[in-house]
Amino acid sequence: MAAKTVTAENRTLLAGGGLLAGAMFAANAGNYLLNVVLGRWLTTGEFADANLMVTLMLLVTAIAVSLQLIAARFAGMNAVTNDTEATAAMARGLERSALVGGFVVALVLIAGATWWRDFFNSESAWPFVVLGVGMPAYLVQAVGRGVLQGQLDFRPLAGTFIYEMVVRVVLGVALVALGLGVLGATIALTASFIATWWSVQRALGLGVRGFSSVAGSVFSRRKPEIVAYAGPVAVLLLGQIIINNGDVLISKQSLDPTNAGRYAAIALVGRAVFFLSWSVATTLFPAATQRQERGGNADGLLYAGLAAVVGLGLAAIVGARLLGGIVLGRVFGADYADVSVPLAWYAFATAVFAMANLVVSHHLALGQIREAVLMLGGAVLQTVLLVAARGSTDELISAQVLAMLIVLAVVSISHMERRFGHRAVTKSPATSRPGVRST
Repeated sequence: MAAKTVTAENRTLLAGGGLLAGAMFAANAGNYLLNVVLGRWLTTGEFADANLMVTLMLLVTAIAVSLQLIAARFAGMNAVTNDTEATAAMARGLERSALVGGFVVALVLIAGATWWRDFFNSESAWPFVVLGVGMPAYLVQAVGRGVLQGQLDFRPLAGTFIYEMVVRVVLGVALVALGLGVLGATIALTASFIATWWSVQRALGLGVRGFSSVAGSVFSRRKPEIVAYAGPVAVLLLGQIIINNGDVLISKQSLDPTNAGRYAAIALVGRAVFFLSWSVATTLFPAATQRQERGGNADGLLYAGLAAVVGLGLAAIVGARLLGGIVLGRVFGADYADVSVPLAWYAFATAVFAMANLVVSHHLALGQIREAVLMLGGAVLQTVLLVAARGSTDELISAQVLAMLIVLAVVSISHMERRFGHRAVTKSPATSRPGVRST
């Protein structure tokens, strides 16, 4: 019976994961289409400013994905016992925290818009203001996505990514065509946050579904466990966001506008490896949690996920080396025609990071935080190397390759020590509760 259950679960994960991967691929393709438009219609310096807005949004993703992973883990655990009231209570409580966090981020962006403009050598402060307006909706929608993820509801989850992409691309192309430039692209970005929030609310009905006084008391009882788990998740995402975006910020601050724009294009394409692999992590995270809750071993899920990420990475590296400069040169212009080699190395660094991130996410799904701390240490290492190598594009990419190889080696050693050192604590369904199990 247990074998049949695992087989059925694997089929569900394969189908759902494939659907989610397809949706995220389509969403990324749409976003790249928008960036093609920006690359063709904007100057190199303006393109760097537009990419800066996306990068700042990705920095805030540290908060958004933290909320999503917390919601996914607890929704997944509640799904094992079919405790929908606990899930609704948890979601509403996290939504309230997300709303507060969103207003804080908005205040930082809006009140400091002039300072941010000067610091990043941008032309206007208005895009920072517009981006700030969308932050509350951006963080709140992450909670709903986490609930869908934790309940393995991949079809509506996939739909939210498509909806977000369509709004962003259609509105972005229209506004840039009307001559609004970077500001128009940022308006489209903010509008997509609000549209995604609405699509998530429709998928779950969390805005109106039963948060009674009883549900409130359920959340109050579970809040210490949720807060305890939030710390390790924040550590993971902080390391992830620094690694994924710190180089773009450093390049924007240290390189001249033309080279910063070229680097932004390389990073934009190279990071596709990570975002495509994120569908693998999104699928396996709640599955590992649920398998652990049932007393099973989730290592097989990790190894299957790593195989998928390796395949995506190899395809991206080869494609970047053979076609990267040709495609970017024709799409963005002659300034981007000679980037095949740096793009391939960037894709390699990102693929290595995606593998390390999957290992860390897997252990975090099991309540183990040591690997997340190691990744944060890797983010510090990368930042130090980037600051030391800020003289050129090639030096920046070389620093990332070195840092990511070290990160992957360290988290892999940690995983193998758990696997073969017999230190990991296995919890039975009767005794497991959410929270941090071990370091």
